[in-house]
Amino acid sequence: MITPTVIVAALVAIAVLIFVPHIFRLLVRLATFFIPVAIAVMGIAMIMNDETIFERPGAAQRVVRFVTMNSAAASQSGSGSVICQMGNQPQPGTPAETAPRKRVAKEEVFGKAHGGRTALPIATPAPFDDVFPELIRRSYPGIPRQKLFQLSQDTINSLGGWKIVKADPRNFTIDCIYTTQIFKFEDDVRITVQPSGVIDVCSRSGLARPDATSMLRYFPGDLGANIGHIKEFYEALEPKMDEVYKEEQDRENAKKPR
Repeated sequence: MITPTVIVAALVAIAVLIFVPHIFRLLVRLATFFIPVAIAVMGIAMIMNDETIFERPGAAQRVVRFVTMNSAAASQSGSGSVICQMGNQPQPGTPAETAPRKRVAKEEVFGKAHGGRTALPIATPAPFDDVFPELIRRSYPGIPRQKLFQLSQDTINSLGGWKIVKADPRNFTIDCIYTTQIFKFEDDVRITVQPSGVIDVCSRSGLARPDATSMLRYFPGDLGANIGHIKEFYEALEPKMDEVYKEEQDRENAKKPR
């Protein structure tokens, strides 16, 4: 005897046989379209951020970090796991950063062009290499703190897309906003000049702000933007510091008896 239940079950089975293959093919086609588009967007974003996946610590770690973290902070070790907390100073090093490490030469990270002057001594984690060269904080010993503070402001003013929101001479902290060229996203950057001559840089995506409302705030990564901001600032500051040190050297040479 054919019951209504049997009829419904038969219709469902027929519908599954007819429509599931079509749905599966549709999903495959969508994936075939969207995956290359997503890869292309990520690649373009990294190029615009002047970042690459082919540098230390390697492609796998860089890709994971670019899609899972939306802030970055310079540190002594250059650890990619240090995050930026705009309410306070960048948080202390994570266990991966503070664990005992083997000392290595600075030239292994920055190259001899830096002459070992602007990179603080670093240590390489073992066995997990978490060193991002762009995130190793720079130090400029022998230069007055006020001079470094002014040169940092001059550097920011020379960069396209950067704007100083607040420069506090009491604690030598500069708060900035970086605005992207195309989509006009805003990122927060904080620069702090330490008494020792160390310049800390901390960058956080605007989508990570507590009051962010965009749907994109649910995407946990920044595609390398914040590391790119830190890299851009340090690279723009470097020629100014070279000039300061050269002037100081010229003054010292002028004092020597001829």
